[in-house]
Amino acid sequence: MVKVVLIGATGFVGRPILDEALAHDDVQVTAIVRNIASLPAHPRLTPVACDIHDTDALAKAIEGHDAVIHAYHPGRDHVADPAVYEMSIAGHEAVIAAVRESGVKRLLCVGGAASLNTPEGKEYIESSHWDPAFDPYKPAIVGTRALYYLLKPERDLDWVFVAPSAWLRPGERTGAFRYGKDDMLFDAEGNSRISNEDYALAMIEELRHPRHHRERFTVGY
Repeated sequence: MVKVVLIGATGFVGRPILDEALAHDDVQVTAIVRNIASLPAHPRLTPVACDIHDTDALAKAIEGHDAVIHAYHPGRDHVADPAVYEMSIAGHEAVIAAVRESGVKRLLCVGGAASLNTPEGKEYIESSHWDPAFDPYKPAIVGTRALYYLLKPERDLDWVFVAPSAWLRPGERTGAFRYGKDDMLFDAEGNSRISNEDYALAMIEELRHPRHHRERFTVGY
């Protein structure tokens, strides 16, 4: 049995990860959320309401687990708020500090596509591939990109930054996706995309069968 803490289990990405985790009989989840009433009842799910900025309380909730999945985001209400960058950084730093304090070594992080390399040698967010549709959400996107750079010098934790393709949207769980490392993946039509469900599958497969250590990887069609 793999015992995992999922931080942000009811979010846009966190909820599909929770559903995928509970679909496997060998995964037991402790879900850290703002409101435990939003969680389903399940025999392998333990809900915990915890302020992630309370490092001691969060570390206590994490203790004794095999891994932590960090899917925290300040929330959809703040996604276009200029202050969301600072809120994101504070959240990332709080989670990293609590995992260190807990003694758990394995940390899997929900990343973003912004820092992935494009064919022109620039990060996606600074390249001609950037989709202007994402402009209103840049503060949040840059906040997620910053998580990768917070993790890169980390040597105490066995971390992974799981970067989706540019377009991450609800869809189908196909299992038919590709893995990459630091370069953005594009399909035959030149689109960079992955469903929430397939992204969640990749995350839980990494939890159950670790293949990446202190590095980033990406998934896409």
